[in-house]
Amino acid sequence: MTESSERNWYVVQTRPRYEKKVYEQILAKEIETFLPLIITIRKWSDRKKKITIPMFSGYVFVHANEAERKRAIADTIGALRYIFYMKRPAVVSEKEINNIKLSLQAPERFKIENSNVKKGDLVKITGGVFSGMEGIVTELRGNYKLTINIYELSMSLNVVLSPGEVKLLEKIYE
Repeated sequence: MTESSERNWYVVQTRPRYEKKVYEQILAKEIETFLPLIITIRKWSDRKKKITIPMFSGYVFVHANEAERKRAIADTIGALRYIFYMKRPAVVSEKEINNIKLSLQAPERFKIENSNVKKGDLVKITGGVFSGMEGIVTELRGNYKLTINIYELSMSLNVVLSPGEVKLLEKIYE
């Protein structure tokens, strides 16, 4: 396979609240795209409502070769640019895309047990759909709440894990 025909996952930055519009326009160009959506509950003064929002606000993933990558955002209303990492378009691994897809299918929540992990510690996830990723513990409230940094994308994702699914990499606070 030549470099120009190799397909990779890229990240398109969108205007605020344009994710779904950009996703639909790129799909209409017959280019594979992925917009992870989550359901959340929004509260107003008189009611609560379930709404669908993007998991990563302001971003859409595109699976394309070099020619398709350029065509994907050309004349696409709301698409701003590709995210770059080290002066090249950031490439997201197939594994990370699959992890995101799996997290949408089965969000897991577990009770926490006694542990020596503290807020601010750097940990590696050893189980579940985010296995292999590293993150920083942001909260300990009955569960581990971790911020998972996807460095290539300059994004973070909050997940809840059990104590058996994390391994301490670096103790920040003694």
